[in-house]
Amino acid sequence: MTAYELAGKVVLITGGTGGLGSATARTLLSRGARVGIVDLHPDTPEIAARISPSGVVGFTADVCDRGALDDAVAHLCERFGRVDVVIANAGIMGRGSTLRAMPAAAIDKVLAVNINGVVNTVNAAMKQIIANQGQVVLISSVFAFLNGMGSFPTR
Repeated sequence: MTAYELAGKVVLITGGTGGLGSATARTLLSRGARVGIVDLHPDTPEIAARISPSGVVGFTADVCDRGALDDAVAHLCERFGRVDVVIANAGIMGRGSTLRAMPAAAIDKVLAVNINGVVNTVNAAMKQIIANQGQVVLISSVFAFLNGMGSFPTR
């Protein structure tokens, strides 16, 4: 299988300051991509600059806020000229509970980040992805396939 060529590509990744997001950003950078990371962490711009002052730019934003993601895409295009790949990596785990016992606000937050956040991320970058014949990457956990902590069993 041929690897996707990343040299010269511009990649936007949400959840970019966490373990998986940060490691992904570093790997993309090592393969020649320029990277925009989006995260709730207030120091996201500084974290991005520590990864690479010239190859990575950071935006503090919530994936639940479509306007903030639109702004991040616009700024990334201003900085690097385009977006070729979008990676929806941001996600949260609910507290281990049953649907009946989990507070409604906790359920709403998990769905807002893990479902609506993915939709917002992809939609914000979609015009760029189509224009540049790019790629959409959706990151999920094993709990998308198996019952476990933070899933919503009904008993």
